[in-house]
Amino acid sequence: MDSMEVDDDIYLNKSLTMEGLITQVDVQRRKQPCRHVTVCLGLLCVVLLAGNIGQIIYYGILTHPSSANSIQASYNTLTQERDHLQNDNDTLTTERDQLQSNCDSLTAEKEHLEAKVRNLTKEKDQFQQSFSSLSAERDEFKASFSNLKNVRDRLQANYDALKQESSQLNTSCNDMQRNLEGLQTEHNNLTASKDQLQTKCSNLQRQKDELQDRFSALTSNRDQLQSNYSFLKRDKDQLQRSYNTLSTSKDHLQISYSSLWKDKEQLQSRYNALWRVKEWLQTNYSSLAAERERLQNKTDKLTVKVRGKPCQTGWRKFDISCYFISTIKRNWTVSRKDCIARGADLVIIDSRDEQVFVNGLLGVSQNAWIGLTDSLQEGTWTWVDGTPLTMDFWQPRQPNNFSGNQDCGEIVQKPSVGEWNDDGCFAEQLWICEK
Repeated sequence: MDSMEVDDDIYLNKSLTMEGLITQVDVQRRKQPCRHVTVCLGLLCVVLLAGNIGQIIYYGILTHPSSANSIQASYNTLTQERDHLQNDNDTLTTERDQLQSNCDSLTAEKEHLEAKVRNLTKEKDQFQQSFSSLSAERDEFKASFSNLKNVRDRLQANYDALKQESSQLNTSCNDMQRNLEGLQTEHNNLTASKDQLQTKCSNLQRQKDELQDRFSALTSNRDQLQSNYSFLKRDKDQLQRSYNTLSTSKDHLQISYSSLWKDKEQLQSRYNALWRVKEWLQTNYSSLAAERERLQNKTDKLTVKVRGKPCQTGWRKFDISCYFISTIKRNWTVSRKDCIARGADLVIIDSRDEQVFVNGLLGVSQNAWIGLTDSLQEGTWTWVDGTPLTMDFWQPRQPNNFSGNQDCGEIVQKPSVGEWNDDGCFAEQLWICEK
C-alpha cells in the first residue's frame, strides 16, 4: 500500500499536458483494480479475525480467567483494523477528488483543442511553420508511450507483490484455524475446573458484554466504511465514463485536424501551381507590354498621318475614319455589299463621340443601317468585323426581336445622341459606311 501511494504522488503531480494527462489517467485506471483487491483482502481478513475472536470468547472466556488479556488484545487489534480501514477510506476519498480534478482538466483541454481547431481553420497559410511543432509533439507522444510502458511494468511488479501478500494471508488464516482447534482442546480440559472459575466468570461475562458492544460498534463502522467505498467506486466509474467521452472528443478533433492539414497541402500545391502560372504570365505580360508600346507608337504615327489625310468627295471626316451616308434605301444585306464595294463596311460605333457624330449625319427622325447583327446567334449582338458589343445605345425595351425576325441593327436619329433599334434585315432604309 505504501509503495502504491508513493507512485500515486509521482504520477498525479505530472503537468497536465496532452502526454502527461494520458499517462496519468492510464496509470490510475490500471492501479484501481490492484487497490480494490488489496482492500477486499483486508476486509476478508478482518471478518475471519472477528469470527475467530467470537469463537475464542464463546469457548474460552467463560472457563479461563487468563483469556481476558487475550480478549483485550483482540479488541486492540480490531481497533487498529478500524483505524486502518478509516485511513483507506480517506485515501479513496482523496483519489476521487484527484479523479474529479483530472476530469476538469480534461474538459479544459477539450475546449483548448476546439479553439485550436478553429484557429487552424483561419490560419491555413501558417501550416508550414506548425509542421515542426507537430514533429516535436509526435516525439513527445513517443516518449509518453515509453513512460506508459515503464509504469505498466511497475504496476505488474506491484500486482505480483500483492498476489504474494494474498498467499501469505491465506497461510495465516490456516494457522489461525489450527490455533482455533488447539483452543477447542484446551476448552475441553478447562471444563473440569469450571466450578472453581464460576465467580470470576461473572466478572468476565460483564467484560464480555462490554467488548461485545464495542465489537458491534466496530462492525457498524465497518459497514459504514463499506458503504462509503461503494459510493466512491460509483464516483470513480462515472469519472471513467467522462474520461472516455473526452477521449472520443479528442479523437474527433484529431481527425478534423488531419483533414485540415490535407486541405492545407492541397491548397499549397494549388498555390505553387498558380505561382508558376503567374510568373509565366508576368513574363508574357512584360513581352506583350513592350510589343504594345511599340505598336502604340506605330499606331500613333499612323493616326497622325490618317487624320491629316482628307476624305474623298461625298465622305465626311471624323477622327481617323471617313463616313458615307446613302441617299437611297436598301435592305441590310445589299447596304453592306455597297459599303464593301466602296472599300468600307457598315459603320461600327465604339464611342459616345462617334455615336453623336453618326447621329448628326441623319436628318430629323431618319433611320439608317449600322454594322450590328445577331444573325449568327440570337441575342448575341456583334459588329460586322466580328468584335463583340462593348457599349450600346438601345432604345428602352430594345432589342425585342419583334415577330422573331429582327436580326439587324439600325440607328434612330434623336436630338441628343441617337438610339439603336433592332429591325428585320429585309427592311429597306438608308445606310452608313465607314472606312
